[in-house]
Amino acid sequence: MDAFPKCSVCQQQFTFKGSAPYLLPCLHAVCETCVTSAAGGVISCSTCQREVNLTDTSLQKDVVRQKEICHLTAKHRPTELLCTHEDDGNQALSWCQECEELLCEYCQNMHNRFKATRRHVVVTLTDTTLGSMYAESVCKLHNRYPLEYFDKNCNSLLCAECKLGEHADHDVADLNVAVDAAKGRIEEHEKNVSAYRISHQAYLERISKAINDTKKTSSDLKQAIRHTFHSLRTQLDQRERELTIDLENLENQTKHELSNLHSEQVTSHDESERYKCTSNYIETALSYASNWDFLTLESSIQDATEMYLTSLPTDSYDAPATTFNTSGLDKLKSDISEFGSICANGSDQDNGTQTDGSGSHLTDAESKQEGVLNYNWTLLEPTLTGAS
Repeated sequence: MDAFPKCSVCQQQFTFKGSAPYLLPCLHAVCETCVTSAAGGVISCSTCQREVNLTDTSLQKDVVRQKEICHLTAKHRPTELLCTHEDDGNQALSWCQECEELLCEYCQNMHNRFKATRRHVVVTLTDTTLGSMYAESVCKLHNRYPLEYFDKNCNSLLCAECKLGEHADHDVADLNVAVDAAKGRIEEHEKNVSAYRISHQAYLERISKAINDTKKTSSDLKQAIRHTFHSLRTQLDQRERELTIDLENLENQTKHELSNLHSEQVTSHDESERYKCTSNYIETALSYASNWDFLTLESSIQDATEMYLTSLPTDSYDAPATTFNTSGLDKLKSDISEFGSICANGSDQDNGTQTDGSGSHLTDAESKQEGVLNYNWTLLEPTLTGAS
């Protein structure tokens, strides 16, 4: 299924029984196999091209994606979930949150009979929802006592007994208050990343528009030149060739500008994808993470978010105006109308006698092309001006 997350190094999908996912500082996932086999202790994330030196960075297991994989497996590949209580190879039908075990029908019946486990919360796999698996419920030291507090000193969840015991002198907060605060800060990170992602999308759209306008301008200039010289083709072949050469030089500048724009487009698109991946991971964390996960993930998500928030380009493109100047057209028409005088008696006359009809060779449509043909680029620099 395409919905399953993939390793950012080997691109293999994570599976329930496969290599465990680890969380990179960029919030992408890497499988345990790639972590243990990293050449020189360096991992290169193929999604965002960032390198991580494992000697300087300690990776933690990606518990959010583990829960996502478990949920997706229960939804799309239930036959892959086998009983973990007895490892008898039977297909699992339910999940015990407190034992953190998959149970087949037989083990579930036995589980419900024992006094120690009959009150455990058992969820049928077909009824699992986002975040319902691996949920912390009761204290493992003081059975049946709910986890109601968070110890900021130990960075751990506590029950009332734990709070009054060895954690009595620690900075302890109500669990719901601590979780709401951490979740709120993570949601704020998600809003910031989403806002920058929208800004980058607008930036990409401006680049796309600049590329389209550049191509259209080049096309319009070619059409203007062909139209202007259509009626004068037999007399102005040489001049047309000269102007075509000028246009080719202009096109070389245009190609260079397009190359720069395409490069900027690819770079900005990659940045947008990184924001998207970060935003998607935060959304996934908000869906799958438990109370403990919110508290342990906050620092990683904050670091990854701050790493991106300063990368939005501030440059903007101001469009130049590219012109095909026809300001000398009137003089050219006058010269043509005076050219080819009729000589009486075969005598040569060089007095510039004008022929009847003023020698106008341009149609009304062509006359409208006189002056300067302008096309403005509103996003790009520098200004490209065609030869007159």
